[in-house]
Amino acid sequence: MRIGLIARCEIARGLAIQAKNFYDHMPVEKVLCVRMPRPDAAEQPSWYKNRTDVRYDPRGHTLEDSIVIPWLDGLDVVWCVETPHDWRIPLWCKDLGVKLVVQGNPEFVRHMRDDNGVGLAHPDQWWWPTSWRLDKVPPGIVMPVPMDPHVMRRGDDMRLHVLHVIGKRAWADRNGTEVLVQAMRSVRSDVKLTVCSIDGDIINFSRTRYAEIVLRPHASDDLWSMYEDQDVLVMPRRYGGLSLPALEASAAGLVVAMTDCSPNQELAAVLMPSFRSSNLMMAAGNVLAWDTRAEGVAKTIDALSAARGGPEFEALQDKQRGLLPTWDEYRSKYLRALEAVCESRRHRL
Repeated sequence: MRIGLIARCEIARGLAIQAKNFYDHMPVEKVLCVRMPRPDAAEQPSWYKNRTDVRYDPRGHTLEDSIVIPWLDGLDVVWCVETPHDWRIPLWCKDLGVKLVVQGNPEFVRHMRDDNGVGLAHPDQWWWPTSWRLDKVPPGIVMPVPMDPHVMRRGDDMRLHVLHVIGKRAWADRNGTEVLVQAMRSVRSDVKLTVCSIDGDIINFSRTRYAEIVLRPHASDDLWSMYEDQDVLVMPRRYGGLSLPALEASAAGLVVAMTDCSPNQELAAVLMPSFRSSNLMMAAGNVLAWDTRAEGVAKTIDALSAARGGPEFEALQDKQRGLLPTWDEYRSKYLRALEAVCESRRHRL
């Protein structure tokens, strides 16, 4: 089975991190590396040794066919995250007898919308990273995003170390940063909060009597350094089908605390009470956002601070480990699923 990967190479962008994760664990024969005209993070095209670079045209949302079509030729199946970056590619794949699998992002898939989705070609199979919005997206299979467990250093400081990842700030405060700003004013435990962004866009957290606050406004070359010396990721996430920071934090041994809404139950050992908030108009159509109250976030942080170092916190760590999909388990599942797609091609030849 000859596998092709359509990938990105920005060091701090989810699409690139997810593609690199696939590349590192699967027998990829060659890579089509999509280069953006104005990348918002440093690039590492050297991640991919067997790559062909292609420039993305943001005006037409296209890639150069004279590069893509020869790259596709000879492959059995192509895999990509969210989008092939040119929705003519499913048609080119069909012409060449190549299968296409897209691990979709449910809030951004446009194929089910009457206004701009009709006529978009579908891949041969959609993979969805969680069960969120399965009734609203094109039919496919749930295929989680695996991570390798990482053993991270933890210092001697007995305070609870809390991490919050903004990343590239998404529409409608997706990661719940604003409610965390409010919550920190009510925290009554001695904690250290580290807030990470990638492009200098970071909310100012007010000084408090109890919390030391460290702001990291720019991306690090080493993704895993964010999780070094941390205990818990607090992410009052309002919507979204996948949270890579939640998976990465879990892989690094942190406890993850998220808003109690789908799909966070699949990602976090600690769930904070939530309520329906608003409908957001996104590429996929109307998306329901959930909120949690600042007082509840503060109480969660105080409770985790009180539990740290004891059996209750260790039980949460065990629960979090149990939620992590690992490559040891999922590499064979990925391969079998890709082989099944290729088999459907052979049966029609």
